[in-house]
Amino acid sequence: MRPTTPAVFAARKAIGSGIPLMVDMNCPLDGPTAIAFAHACRDAAPMFLEEPVWPPEDFTTLADVRSKGGLGVAAGENACTAYQFRQMMQAGAVSHAQPSVTKVGGITEYLKVVALADEFGIRLAPHSPYFGPGLLATLQLLSLRDDASFVEMFYMKRAACLWRGRVEVDADGNVEVPQGPGLGYEPDRAVMEQYQVS
Repeated sequence: MRPTTPAVFAARKAIGSGIPLMVDMNCPLDGPTAIAFAHACRDAAPMFLEEPVWPPEDFTTLADVRSKGGLGVAAGENACTAYQFRQMMQAGAVSHAQPSVTKVGGITEYLKVVALADEFGIRLAPHSPYFGPGLLATLQLLSLRDDASFVEMFYMKRAACLWRGRVEVDADGNVEVPQGPGLGYEPDRAVMEQYQVS
């Protein structure tokens, strides 16, 4: 597969120069093709290419793409332990680490990844395309530090929301961190009952 870059440049044109652009690739390329892609879209100034190579745990190739492609590289949504993140960071594979609190082993393991990111000088951009407790946990964890971090949110109309519509992006692109105990909000039991499967 040889990807083309028109969509990257169209996105840059649509959002303008002042908004960060991230290119989520979902592991489609080999190293040389990913490097060529990075060079081809460099003028669109993406902040990073997310998971450009297959397999996602090929940290040596990711490091090669990062160094030769001239762009940031983000990865980690497929990593399952802090041990894998250490391998990734030691290889120089990423500029942005993407731990997923629901995949990496919960809050405790996520915090180990945060400590590694600090040790290696890597920024965090957590993987969090969730609507449920994973999103609340990610918001709580992001609130503990100032990385100028981004939270991954799906922009779509849902039939119902477990959090009564309180976890929504405002007009300025911000989302409020829940302030209640635990993860911040109790789920709406009426919604759970409405959608339960017997």
